[in-house]
Amino acid sequence: MSKQRQYRELEKRLEQKYKEVKENEVSLAADYFKDGKLTIYGYDSLKHQCDYIPYSEEIIIKIPNGFEKNFKDSLEFMAANELFRIKKDRSEARITSLLLLLSGILFLALGFIFEHQQRELFWNIVIIVSWVFIWAATEKWFFDRKDLREKRKSILQILTAKIISQPT
Repeated sequence: MSKQRQYRELEKRLEQKYKEVKENEVSLAADYFKDGKLTIYGYDSLKHQCDYIPYSEEIIIKIPNGFEKNFKDSLEFMAANELFRIKKDRSEARITSLLLLLSGILFLALGFIFEHQQRELFWNIVIIVSWVFIWAATEKWFFDRKDLREKRKSILQILTAKIISQPT
């Protein structure tokens, strides 16, 4: 049997097996729990499974029977720790971005001062360095903060998910 045919058959079998699975549902196996509480590994798996669920949809988390008692508490504990770190990282990104921007402007001003003193090579280097600082500030402000904001939204979406117990 050729690899192509084997792959098509596997794909067809998986499609039939998981046809009823909804896109906004995630399942956690009993392996993701220890002493009745969600493990870090389980929390990471939950976050990864939720990565492709749009923010406009409600997430449905299916957990095995017997784990619902401590699930919400352990989930909230891990999420609160992560939300605290994200808030701190966003604050640091804001401050770092501002400092990089000010450094870039300072170097740009120095470049204009040295431009009039006939030191063209030094002037060109200072201008390039200033733009590097300005670009780093822009990247930090628009891209790093956006990623952190998306992580925050995802965690809040998970925390407001509907939790359903199911037999193992």
